[in-house]
Amino acid sequence: MLGPIPSPTPVPVHSGPKPGAAPEPAETAPIIDIRSTAHSVTVAALEDGIRVDVFSGLSKPYNEKELPNLLLYNEEGLRLFEQITYQPDYYLTGLEIDILSRHAHQIANSIPNGAILLELGAGALRKTALILDALEAQEKNVTYFALDLDKPELLRTLAELSGRYTHVSLAGLWGTYDDGCTWLKQINDRPRIILWLGSSVGNMTRKEAGQFIRTFGDVLAPRDRFIIAIDSRYHKVDNIRAAYNDRTGVTRRFALNALSNLNDLFNADVVDVSCFDYNPYYNEILGRNEAYFRCRKETQVRVPSETPILIHEGEYIRFGFSHKYDRVEKQLLWTAAGACPVQEWGSQGGDYTLTMLSWSS
Repeated sequence: MLGPIPSPTPVPVHSGPKPGAAPEPAETAPIIDIRSTAHSVTVAALEDGIRVDVFSGLSKPYNEKELPNLLLYNEEGLRLFEQITYQPDYYLTGLEIDILSRHAHQIANSIPNGAILLELGAGALRKTALILDALEAQEKNVTYFALDLDKPELLRTLAELSGRYTHVSLAGLWGTYDDGCTWLKQINDRPRIILWLGSSVGNMTRKEAGQFIRTFGDVLAPRDRFIIAIDSRYHKVDNIRAAYNDRTGVTRRFALNALSNLNDLFNADVVDVSCFDYNPYYNEILGRNEAYFRCRKETQVRVPSETPILIHEGEYIRFGFSHKYDRVEKQLLWTAAGACPVQEWGSQGGDYTLTMLSWSS
């Protein structure tokens, strides 16, 4: 856990309009810089860390090489991932929207008036807006915060909702997840609800996921809640495979963009992108999709100031995975996080869920 920020940041409180008052003009949502000057990861430091991970990952033995998945999320990668979420093959978004469309008002019922709603990550807000719309319909004065280290992404996504609400107020938190957790410690006079959509938990190992959720649970009081979306193992295997290798090829472009981003990161021709193809694999035993680059012809990776690394034809380089959870694995996850499931909303087939967690102390 990173060190505390110098002082608590005041939380904007929206009291709603006076009766008969004309609507206020739309304003840009404020972005609060919560990065710890002593400890938080700056963009430059993050890029330095990625460069180190690139070289260490590519230095591993044959077929054990790996690349950090953060390479996926440059500006072009975020744009392509947004396209992926609109692909019919990518069932996760459709199921999550279905759950939120049917249960947004129930979820809103569980969020107290005056609460803080903190979302981990600032992706497209068309899903989150379903909850915010329900809160607005219930005339709850809630402050929504999107947390992200990418300030331009915060500005872009929050602008999508500019002027939409009267009772719900919007703001961005510019910092890491660790910074967000530290910030929450300072804001304990209002109910706190954490929202983590998109089954992003699947991008962590099962052990990491439990530790990550527990980190936030250690900050939350018994009245606070953590809402998490999780995909399951219960889909047809062909559907899972298609979700990570859609028929239009958007996911393939998204993946290969990571190699182009790698070259940009080093400002050099480190890797010949044409020598690689995207090769996902669904591991039914481990219950996870595994994303690989497959080397189409022998090539060398040339990291500046380092000895060239030989990549053999047919060699695989892993750069990400997406874990799926069965019922027992979810129970084990809650146990590892020290959390108690309070309520759960599922897709009509029960193969995708949003679970509300609490901590007794």
